[in-house]
This record gives sequence, structure tokens and C-alpha cells, in this order.
Amino acid sequence: MTPSPQQEPAPDIPNRVVWVLLALGVLVLFFILPHGIEGDGRLRFDALHGWLLGHGIPDTKYPLVGSVPAIPLMLLGRLGASAEWWVSRYNVIVYATGLGLLYVQLRGRLPNDVLAAFLLLMGTTGMLPSSLTGFGAETFSAMTVGAGLAAWSAGRWKTGAVLLGVGVANLPASFVGLALAMGWWAWRMKRIRALAPLALSASIWLLESAVRRKSAVATGYENDHGFQTLLPYSGLSGFSYPTFFGVLSLLFSFGKGLLFFAPGLCLAFGHGLAALRQVTQVLVLWLLYLAGMVLVYGSWWAWYGGFTWGPRFLTFAALPASLLLAAQVRRPPRTLLAVTVVFAALLLSVWVGIDGQTFGRFAQDTCTAHHYSLESFCWYVPEFSVLWTPFVFHAHLSWADFVVIVFAVGVTGYVAYPLLRQWAVTARRDMGRARAAYGRRGPWGF
Repeated sequence: MTPSPQQEPAPDIPNRVVWVLLALGVLVLFFILPHGIEGDGRLRFDALHGWLLGHGIPDTKYPLVGSVPAIPLMLLGRLGASAEWWVSRYNVIVYATGLGLLYVQLRGRLPNDVLAAFLLLMGTTGMLPSSLTGFGAETFSAMTVGAGLAAWSAGRWKTGAVLLGVGVANLPASFVGLALAMGWWAWRMKRIRALAPLALSASIWLLESAVRRKSAVATGYENDHGFQTLLPYSGLSGFSYPTFFGVLSLLFSFGKGLLFFAPGLCLAFGHGLAALRQVTQVLVLWLLYLAGMVLVYGSWWAWYGGFTWGPRFLTFAALPASLLLAAQVRRPPRTLLAVTVVFAALLLSVWVGIDGQTFGRFAQDTCTAHHYSLESFCWYVPEFSVLWTPFVFHAHLSWADFVVIVFAVGVTGYVAYPLLRQWAVTARRDMGRARAAYGRRGPWGF
């Protein structure tokens, strides 16, 4: 008997097509995507620039482990384009390097089409594309920690420990997430080598603090706080925010919640997970690391990440979200309800990627007025969420925006063809059954 369309295996994605699309994506992100250095990235850039000019070792509060490799790009600024032009594209280089590391660690453990979809979706959907527009620290940590946990689960202890050490030292607040991931792995495998990444990351961070701030325990965040507003916990410093409210906001708020910015995290169901069987440990390690970050940042006074697009501290969420989304679009569910949920998550993920790259903080000026007294509008009110302000306040597209959107939609549609086909087939089938059942009920009566 000929199998029904929904039982046919998903067509593979030729390797040459994957590499061409990945390379084209990097070129689009490097040359077409608008870039700029602002916020924390500006302070990191100024610190490194001053260091090169002989102003001494910078003592800023921001870790520079993941920013130091950008120094060669600063030096390139003396040959042609400005140092800012090069450094603002540093995270694109980090992203491209991370793709290579993830490919090496995951090949042979994932079906080829799912691995290809995962790598491609990271650059077109979710939060990661937005992090490539500037000089923030989150991209470096997301790619190194993601690749490090993948290497660790594959038995490459030394590679994994080094990647995890530098990645977490660059984002010290994620140490708890690493502890959760390594603790779970140690409990299952009964190996004390799980302490190695923890010891290495702590050592790098303490050493950097000692060299730059003359004290290993000085964080530079002492007495760091925001403005006092009508919000009951504003104006306080350190880990002063109630964890319950912080976690709730990081998960479900309209302007900062992972439910909206990383909807792929909700797709841990269905037979699509069978494609992830050999990387289940990687996925669990990623999710535990992310859970630790949510817990820690949920109690930080600036849990929302400052005046930025989306929950920037949780950029790492793009990795497990993209992996789950890739599995579901290449091995779609067979019921209309489930495939519709995946389809909705895909549409939202594509929009998150597009919005972060093209619109950013469009129409967010209201949220900085009167010393940020109305900033919470951007966190909790749907109309002021960065995801929807382009529609509410009628944003306009530039030619660069148009190129980015076309590429993102085209690549995502290409890798998600099995899901789109399954949704059309399942919807037609179930609607036909519903019409037939309705027809058998006979004519209407009083």
C-alpha cells in the first residue's frame, strides 16, 4: 500500500545547499545587517580602545574575556574602515565560528537535515540575530557555552572545559547555570571531572578581576542600581528583585518573556523528539544552563537587561529553541492541533528574528522618558513590546531591511517545507472529515 503523504520521510537538505546558505547568511549579516556600538558594548569598546592607546589596563565592571579577541579588528581600523565598523561586526565572526564548532560537535549525532535546519534557523529566527548587530557580550558566551556543552556530552572533556571556562567567565552570572548542568551530568555519570569547567571559569574570572581591579573578589557592580520609579522594587542594587516576579517576567512578559522571544522552547513534544535521541544529553544540559540563568537574572535588579531589545541576558535560549524547532519542522507532528502549534511557533520565531535585526528598539522613546519612569510599559504592555511596535506605530523598511527579511523568510521556508506541507495536508484532511460529519447530521430544524 502506498504510504500517505504524512508518513513520507522529510527530504534531505543537500550539503552544498546548506553551506551556500550559511555562507550567504554570514555575508548578509556582515555587510547588509545594520550594525552599531552602544550601551555596554560602547563601554567595552572604549575600555579596549583606551588600553591600546596606552591608558592602562581598563578597570570597568564589565568582563572583557569575550571582547579581547576583537582587538585585531580594532587594529584593522588603521588600514581602512574605522575600528568601530570592524568591531561592530565582531559578533558576526563569533557567530560564524560558533556555527563551525557546533557542526563539528553535532555531526553524526543528528540527522543531516535536522542539523542543517538547526544551523540555518539560528541565523534567521529567534534572539541570536539581534545580538549580531552590536558589540554585546552575550553572543560570545552563547556560542562558546553551547559548543562547550555539546563537546562535553560527546566526551571531548578538554575542548568542552576550555570553551565553558571562557564562555562562563565572560558572563559570570551564568555560573549557576553551568553548576546545574555539570551537577546533573556528574550525578548521572558519577565523574568528578565535572568540576573542571566550574574551576576553570571561576579561576579565569577571579584572575581577570585581580588584574583589572586589584582584587579577585571585586566585581565592579558594587552599589550598581537603576532609577527610583513607581515600581516597588526599583532603585535597589544587587540581587534585590523578588525572584518569583523576576522569573515570571523573564518567562511570560510581553516585552522580555521567553514565551514570546524563544517559542521553540515550548516544542518538547511529539515524535519529532526522536530525531534528537542521540543529543538528548546536549539538550538537557542546554536547558539546565538556561534555567540557572533565569533563576539568577530573575533576582538581579536589572533582570530585564536594561534599555535593550528583548531579554538580552538570555540570548543563549536561541540554541535549545532552534534545536527543538528544527526537529519539529523536519519531523512534523501528525495531528492538526500539534502541527498548528509548531507552525505558530515557527511564524513567531521568524518574526522575532526579523524584528530584532530590522526594527530593534523602534518607537521605544516613551519608555526612557522621565528617568525611565515608564520603562515597565515596554516590559508588560503588548502595544509597547518591541515585537509589536512596528505594527502599532507603522515602521518603514529600508532596502537593507528588505534584504534581511527576504533572506530570513526564504531560508526558513526552505528548511520548514515538511512542516508547511504537513500542515496543509492535515488541515485539508481534517476539514474534509468535519464537512462530511456535518453533512451526515441532516438539515437544520427549529
